[in-house]
Amino acid sequence: MRKLFILAALTLSLILACSPALAQTSSAQQRREERQEQHQERLRERVELVITRFDNNKERHIAVYNALKQRLAETAEKLESLGYDLTEIRADYQTLDSKIVKFAQDYAAFVDQLRAVEQYEQGTPEFRNAIESARSKLRTVKDDSLDIRHYWQTVVRPDLKELRKQEPKAPESSAPVSSSTGK
Repeated sequence: MRKLFILAALTLSLILACSPALAQTSSAQQRREERQEQHQERLRERVELVITRFDNNKERHIAVYNALKQRLAETAEKLESLGYDLTEIRADYQTLDSKIVKFAQDYAAFVDQLRAVEQYEQGTPEFRNAIESARSKLRTVKDDSLDIRHYWQTVVRPDLKELRKQEPKAPESSAPVSSSTGK
């Protein structure tokens, strides 16, 4: 009987000693799961914030580049009315326009790739692949932006400076009329 009593006491003490450990294990696991959920929610919010920021920046970049293109067109019209040869400037304008269009398309593809990241759960291979793809598209966008600036500084501006060296052709409508004096 005494052995049975000792065995029951040991079993009871073992159960009582293990139950807080089991409770702590399940509560620790719950806290870990809650932290993971909070981390994923913060990540989703951050991705949404980044998407919003890049959307706003895209509009700003496109507006700046279109204003640059518009200024070039207005300058070309003014210089053409004065009689300058604008063959190179027209070609520069077309190239600049195509570079701006490419920038806008690449930027839109980048933002679309960022939106695709939201659908994957953090830590999965698909998530990592989507993030890496978005990063590569961002590099392309940055390269496009640098290409536009470089083109403007190394091609368009020197061509505009070359126009200063040109002698403008007088417009035909304002050509002086010569009179003949029959001497």
